[in-house]
Amino acid sequence: MFSRSQPGRVAGNKNRLVLAAVVMTAAVGLSGCTGPSAEDDQQVITIFGEQGGQIDLNTNSFTKVLEEKFDVDIRFETTSYGASEATEARQISLAGGDLPEAYMLVPWASQFSRAELQRYGDQGLLVQLNDLIEVHGPNISAALDEEPGFRELTEAPGGEIWGLPQWNDCYHCSYPYKFWINTQWLSNLGLAMPTTPEEFFNVMTAFKNDDPNRNGEADEIPLTGSTQQSLVPYIMNAFIYNAFNTGSGASGQPVSLGLSGDTVQMQTMQDGWREGLAFMNRMWDAGLIDPATFSQGGDTMTATGNAAQGVLVGGFTAIHPGFAVTIGQEDGRDNQYDPLPPLTGPAGEAATYLLPSVPGATFVITKEADEVEQQKIMEIMNYMFSPEGHIRAQFGEEGLGWRAPEEGDVALDETLEPSLFDIPLDEENEADYNGNWGPMAQVFDTAGFRNAQIQPLDIYTQEGFERRLFQATELYEGKETDAMFPYWNVWVPAEEASALSTLTANIESNVATATAEFITGVRDPDSDDDWQAYLDGLSGLGVERYVEIWQGAYAR
Repeated sequence: MFSRSQPGRVAGNKNRLVLAAVVMTAAVGLSGCTGPSAEDDQQVITIFGEQGGQIDLNTNSFTKVLEEKFDVDIRFETTSYGASEATEARQISLAGGDLPEAYMLVPWASQFSRAELQRYGDQGLLVQLNDLIEVHGPNISAALDEEPGFRELTEAPGGEIWGLPQWNDCYHCSYPYKFWINTQWLSNLGLAMPTTPEEFFNVMTAFKNDDPNRNGEADEIPLTGSTQQSLVPYIMNAFIYNAFNTGSGASGQPVSLGLSGDTVQMQTMQDGWREGLAFMNRMWDAGLIDPATFSQGGDTMTATGNAAQGVLVGGFTAIHPGFAVTIGQEDGRDNQYDPLPPLTGPAGEAATYLLPSVPGATFVITKEADEVEQQKIMEIMNYMFSPEGHIRAQFGEEGLGWRAPEEGDVALDETLEPSLFDIPLDEENEADYNGNWGPMAQVFDTAGFRNAQIQPLDIYTQEGFERRLFQATELYEGKETDAMFPYWNVWVPAEEASALSTLTANIESNVATATAEFITGVRDPDSDDDWQAYLDGLSGLGVERYVEIWQGAYAR
């Protein structure tokens, strides 16, 4: 149902080059691998990597494939996929004075930011990859030519390539703030899908008052959300276009920004934002929003969706319904939630688009790698950009992790020829769960690569879940507006990156807190004094400078 997300191997033949991926956990710091002797030092390549679940990079069968193909030995020590743990471990490795020769990461854990790439590149810690790609990376060169967006994401303003991001053209991820409404409840109450904010309010009121789950109790929660899955963006888009998120991205990306023509502005300081806050405050006062929405974690939100007493939730905003209810339940409750198209409000009909590929780099080579080691590492990465290497790295062995098309198979995008079927993971079979590098290998997942994969036609099965998301996203595609600020394509000068990082954290965190307070009535969105105090607070945090830096970078 979901993408494979796993990755390893160790050996010690002196006649072969050794790749020793030196990764430490946050709890123990540098963990116990003895370094190479002085005489073997030039034969040892260290790589910092990440793994999760049942994966062991030290015994992983794809690692063995690389060992045999490139005549190398690969040693892996790993940190986890957890963002805080992985980031701390990566920082320890950078500061420890014993750099690895390379880093291979996953986007959501501890990948390098653009600011870090520029800083470490200027300091000489990272190897510029342009020449290595030109000589030893023909598949990577072809990928940069094939996808202009990948090149734009990869190259610094001067054309330097300090690292490679993953290009993951995930269609359903491109519109992450989809609203999932309980259509069984709509049917039970004889209601149609709402199309405007006022109709939305009325439907949620019926969900609260009219016993749509038919259990005779007033236990329904019309709307819920979490600190990771904010209900704000979907509703707010009816009042002003936004990429806002109170979740993990709020302190790391400029999600409050938008465009007015070519002018960068704070969407969260505009009259439309205030109007949207007033509408959501009205919903809060009517008891339509789960009181835990702005404080609970994702696990608690899911636990409510899975409540033993029955179906309690009317709707939520999330990239997919699995964030609010476990997919594949025996009672079929997860199939009650269908996508609600964008509401048409004062701002028209709008949906937030975000580039699914993350700016920065998951792959870098450090100054510790000599020329021979640089070449070997680049050849391995280049293989992962080939059709054969990509599929083997991401899905595992044919017949075990994936299979070729059969008669009657249909691609996710039905206009494409089907390419492969991702066989559901067998968590009891080590050859399957430890047979690929999973998310570390999603180096160049183009739309064609992803959408040509085989998916069953029944969207309400676990096997057809990706098609369910594909079809849901079609309701949102193309509804972004000219107010979208494409921050992922904007490189901020290195000399301003440190100040911007602080400004981003402070301002976006303040906006997230104030948004929750306006919605829940701690502040009054109808009070001019409260609104001005909010604007003044942002001004005191340097919001004018924040916008100025992004405006300058956008204009370059």
